[in-house]
Parts: sequence; structure tokens; C-alpha cells
Amino acid sequence: MKAFASTAALLLAVLGVTLAQRETSLRVIEALREVHPAYRELRNYVVNAVAGAKLNSSEVVFKFNVDIAERKESFLQSAIKAESGVLRQVNGQSPEVETTCLSFLRQSVDVNMNLAGVSFTNCLNNVDAALSEEVVRIYTELQVNETSYVNLSVYDVFRGQNVFVNPQTIVDRLLEKLSALQQAPVELSLELAELVDAFEARLGDVRAAYAGCLSLNDKLLEQTLNTVLVQLQQICLGVLLPADSTGQPTETEPAETETTETVPADTEPTEPAETPEPVETVPPEPETPAPAPGDVK
Repeated sequence: MKAFASTAALLLAVLGVTLAQRETSLRVIEALREVHPAYRELRNYVVNAVAGAKLNSSEVVFKFNVDIAERKESFLQSAIKAESGVLRQVNGQSPEVETTCLSFLRQSVDVNMNLAGVSFTNCLNNVDAALSEEVVRIYTELQVNETSYVNLSVYDVFRGQNVFVNPQTIVDRLLEKLSALQQAPVELSLELAELVDAFEARLGDVRAAYAGCLSLNDKLLEQTLNTVLVQLQQICLGVLLPADSTGQPTETEPAETETTETVPADTEPTEPAETPEPVETVPPEPETPAPAPGDVK
């Protein structure tokens, strides 16, 4: 009887432990249900945060393109101004300077401007290639970053575990997972901001390289145009004109004298002066002489 009682007590103890473990196993499901909403919130946050980072990167590209356009415009204006100044010197020479020689100089200016345009295009091609590479890079980085958070596994806590043997270990892992999910948005925001900042910094390097390319092109064009001025004096035997008083060198073309018709001023026609009518002159009648005193009868 005593042995039976001991056996029964042991069975009850085992059953109690088993029932307690089963309760813990059920707690696994409860913990899992707590993780799911947090995981959904994280996914939504990640999607919105990455979308915001992409918008920020798009704004960075916009500002970059605006700056490139302004630098491009500045270079073009400088090149056109330099060309106009040289052509003003060439076209303003006296008639004694050989016209054929001046024609060669004009051709030289045109060729050098065309070459400057080729170099200018090369600068832009470099910018385009670098920009495309950087845009692909930032979007790839954002996508990888998004995937690393969105694809966070919830069920990896069950690997190597048995929900009936060691459920408490699974519950502990789920609680750690929940804490990590709640902390993830803060880490993600910092990572995305750093990625966009690094992207902007790299575009700054592209912008600097473009400015250097334009500066070199501008110097080469200046040298070639200065050579034209030297050739104007030494080969064509011309002289440099004084600086333009307006401060804006303009192309001086041979003046064309326009024949202007002289239009007489509109005057009201004057009527011819009336010729006075001829006045008939009546010859005076001869006075009758007075009779002599002897004639009076």
C-alpha cells in the first residue's frame, strides 16, 4: 500500500510538471501573438521610412542638377563673351589690314569654340555617368536596408527548440524579438539618414570634378583665343582696339550704311499770292484854256 501511495504521488507530481509545461507551451502562442502586431508596425514603418529616404535622395539629385545647369550656363556665357571680345578686335581693324588674314582668324575662333563645345560635352558625359552610378548605388543601398528589416524572421526562435520540451526558451526568445522590433525604427532612421548624407557627399565630389573640368576647358579656350589676338598683331599686322567703354565686348561687324530716303517735311501747300487786278489809268482830260480877254464878247 505504501509503495502504491508513493507511485501515485510520483505520477501526480509528473502530471503536475507536465501540465505546467503545457501551460508554458500555450504561452508561446500568446507571446507570438504579441510579436505579430509589432512586426506589422515595423514593416509599415520601414516602407514609409525608406520611401521618405528615396524622396530625400530625389531632392538631392534635383539640387545637384540645378547647380550643374547654373555652372553650365556660367561657362557658356563666359565663352560667348570671350569670343565676342576677340571678334570685336578682328572685325574692328582698319581697311589696310589684309582681309584674307582676318578671315583666317575668324575661322580659327570658330574652330576653337567648336572644340570647346566638344570638351564641354565630355564634362557633361562624365557627370551623367557618375550621377547614374550614384543613383543606382543609393537605391540599392536603400533596398538592401529595407529588405533587411522587412524580412526579419519571427519563426527563427523555434529553430532547434521543442515547444513541448523547452517552451520557456521559446517564450524568452520571442520577448527578445519583440524588444528588437520595437528598437528597430530608431536604428533604421539613423541608417537611412546616413545613407542619404553619404549620397549627397558623393554627388558633391561629382560636382567638384565637373567644376574642375569646366575650369580646365575655360583656360584652354582662353589660351587659344589669346593666341588669335597675338596672330592678329604679329601675322596680320593689326592693332588691338581700346577696351570697349561699355565693358561688354560685342562683335563688331562692318558698318552697313543704310540709304535713307529724305522725306520732305509735310508742309501745307501755300496758295499763290493773288495778283492785284490791273488798275485802268484814265489819262487826265486836258484842261480847257481860259479865253483871252479880247475874246470875250
